[in-house]
Amino acid sequence: MSIDYSKFPFPKPPKTEKKKRQPIKGKKHTQTKKTDIDSKTKVIVWERDKHKCIFCGEYVDWNYACCHYIPRSAGGLGIPQNIFTACEKCHSKQDNGFNTIEMTKRAEEYLKNIYGKEWREEDLIYKKYK
Repeated sequence: MSIDYSKFPFPKPPKTEKKKRQPIKGKKHTQTKKTDIDSKTKVIVWERDKHKCIFCGEYVDWNYACCHYIPRSAGGLGIPQNIFTACEKCHSKQDNGFNTIEMTKRAEEYLKNIYGKEWREEDLIYKKYK
């Protein structure tokens, strides 16, 4: 035996408008600031990488110096030791392609080659509490 629920008038709950949270203008979360790459850092990295993609060697504009070794989502800082230059194609492969692990290893070797023994992954991650 089944019950015919259409006979029972259940009132629909009233629609409520959700208020969107308005961020305070000009204010950013500390982690957002630390993981962001400013234009000064991009130029420093672009110069360091000799204006080329570190993977394929293609000449690129200064704004392509925007690739994090440790991703922003994992707290990767926007400092030259964590940033490298890559063309769109290679950045896409490194970020979310089939060769992500291989490309990330190559970026790691590249950065270690430049910064030597002082380069450590632990120093590239935002730490809320030190």
